Amino acid sequence: MPIPEVVSVAKAKAHLSELLKETKGGRVFEIINRSEAVAIVMDVAQYRLLLEKIEDLEDTVAVLEGRLEDHGQPLVPWEQVLEEYRKAHPEADV
Repeated sequence: MPIPEVVSVAKAKAHLSELLKETKGGRVFEIINRSEAVAIVMDVAQYRLLLEKIEDLEDTVAVLEGRLEDHGQPLVPWEQVLEEYRKAHPEADV
């Protein structure tokens, strides 16, 4: 997936039809308002593919969690993993 091109709300309003045409070519736009991201504009087919990939990843995680539970290994909450990682790697921006 391409890195989104940042576009202001004002520019997006003025050139919306052009932005939409460019999404058909695979471009992705991040719309910002006062330096804050407020929306992503992308081709609907690309969006649907992204949703499918997320669903596949969620299914994979569920299967792996089930395997861990089957082997008697306790599941560790993500927050705990992140906290432990930050303690071990204080220089990391996570």
